[in-house]
Formats: sequence, structure tokens, C-alpha cells
Amino acid sequence: MKKALWGATALTLAASTSFAGGIDRSGQGVNILFEEGNYAQFTWSHASPSVDGKSAIIGDSNDVAKSYNNLSFGYKHEINENWDLALIYDQPFGAHILYDNGPFSAAGGRPFDGTAEINSDALTALVQYNFGNGFSVHGGARALKVRGTIQSGNGILNASSSYDFGGVVGVAYEKPEIALRVALTYASAIESGFEGSNAAFPAGMQDRTFDVDFPESVNLDFQTGVAKNTLVFGSVRWAGWGGFSLDTTPEGSWVDFDDDTINYTLGVGQRINDKLSLALQFGYEKSGNRPTTTLLAPTTGSKSIGLGATYQVNDQLSVSGGLTYALPGDQYYEAAPGVNVDFEDSSAWGAGIRIGYRF
Repeated sequence: MKKALWGATALTLAASTSFAGGIDRSGQGVNILFEEGNYAQFTWSHASPSVDGKSAIIGDSNDVAKSYNNLSFGYKHEINENWDLALIYDQPFGAHILYDNGPFSAAGGRPFDGTAEINSDALTALVQYNFGNGFSVHGGARALKVRGTIQSGNGILNASSSYDFGGVVGVAYEKPEIALRVALTYASAIESGFEGSNAAFPAGMQDRTFDVDFPESVNLDFQTGVAKNTLVFGSVRWAGWGGFSLDTTPEGSWVDFDDDTINYTLGVGQRINDKLSLALQFGYEKSGNRPTTTLLAPTTGSKSIGLGATYQVNDQLSVSGGLTYALPGDQYYEAAPGVNVDFEDSSAWGAGIRIGYRF
């Protein structure tokens, strides 16, 4: 019962992280550590946002946020009754923005379309020590690799990093008889060293090396049984995006975020029978400052609702699916003094599938 029920709740979380603040994508969760026995999982999710910018003065920018996919893989191994090991691959950060119409595009008179295409890969190795009284500690290292292209008023920047490293540490308490678990996890910032080139106007093509600090974060995950076959679950994630800047002086900042982000989720899971479990989840992220300092972030904050289901094929194999609908918060960009582009009434769909197998 617990295996199917927890799978349904996890998939709603996986689908909803597609709409987190900054350029968060995966949420960098470590819940695989708490799976029973030896366990592997594969997760695929897809996000399809709809974001339009309106301006009666300089024209509209339509469909600027593009669809994207996200992959993750995890393996957890129970070494003995006290020690567990987990290896996680995910794609924690990303941005897919394209202004191919309106005032920030080539059609609107710019030398090129405004674009942000940022992708990342992360490998996390964790160990967990169980004290035997419900308490455990976990920790390890995370390696992050980022690549991307940004086209803006500063020109065209194309750069990538090798793997750079940070740390992860946390503590948890579990009471299995009531399905209670509370886990707190801290991930350090990672300083990524980039190499690339930028075509700045009017300077022309130049090689660039620079550092970018990807933010530290804190995840609080919790769940508890509240009635027979019923689970309440949720999470709080803080990420220090405030002050995040991509700066290749003398061109200045290509990306500059003002706000840290806090993302809240709360949901309920219900076992329907021995094979099927369902979960319903709500998500909220507080809006940040307005106007935005970068067209990379044309929305701020969000509200979402998600539904997840898990079918336990047999004792080893489970298949989960999730669907999320989100309303990203309104934002505006000051294109010139007194000239705003308003991004309002945005929406997004997210879907995901997870396959889990126990050894």
C-alpha cells in the first residue's frame, strides 16, 4: 500500500516543479533515499507554458515561453540496516525563452530574436545513516554542468561549464507505523566556471571566461498518515535566486534576478485498492518584485493544482503518471521610461511519468 501511495504523491511533485521560480526545474529532491530496499526510478516530465506580453505602444510579444522536457534517474541501495546509498541524475536548472515576434525580435527591428536557451545536468551521490530510533542523517556531493545561449541587448553569449561541485547535507525523522516522515535538506551554492564567446555590439566577437554562482537551497519535505489509507504530504523549498547574475563585464549583466524564491506544496494521497493510489496537490509561490530586471523571467510567482496516480503492477514494478495546471503570476518589463510590456493571464500545463522498480 505505502509503495503505491507514496509514488502518486511524488509524481505530482515532479510535475509541479516545472513552474518554480528563478530557473529551477527539478526541485533537487532526495526522497529516493527513503524508499524501501533497493530501488531504481526513471522520471520524464513535460511543461507547456503560455506566456504573452502586451504593449499598446511598442507591440505585443506572443508565446515567449517555450515547451521543454525534463529527465531524471535515481538509484537507491540498502547497504545494511543502518547505511543507504543513493545516486541521482537530474536537470535542475533551465530556461527556454524565445521572442520571435514583437519588439524584442528581429521582426521588431532588433538584430536578432531575443533568446534564452539554458540546459543543465547534475549528478548527486548521497549516503544516509539511520540511527535506529527514527532519526537519520544524509549528505554527499553534487556535480553540476551548465550550457546555454542568450541573445539580448548585450549581444549573443554562448558558453558552457565543466562539472563543478557543491555539498548536500540533511536530517530526517520517520515513524513508519503512521507513515510520518519529515526531512530537511540543505544544498550549497555551486560556483560554475564558464568558457565561451560573445558577439557584443559594436565590439564584435570576443572570448569570455566568467564565474556564475548557482544558488544554495533548503528543502523541507513532510508526510503523515491521517486516516486509514490516507496520506497528507507537502514541501517547502527556498532557493537563493536573489542577486543571481550572469555578468561578462564590460558588457554588464545578461541575467539579473532580484528575488529569492519560496515554493510551497500541500496535498493528500488516497489508496483506492491494492493496486491503485491517487494524489491531489496544490502549489503556491509568492510573487517577486515588479518590474522584472530580465526578459528571461516574464512571470513571477505561481499557483498550481496537480493530480497523480500510481498503479502497482506487482511487488517490484510501479508506474505513475501526473498532470499539473499552473497559473504563473503577472509581471511587466520596462522597455523604456513609461513604456511597459505587460505579461498577464499566463498559464501552463505539466505532465510526467515515472517508472519505479524494486530489486
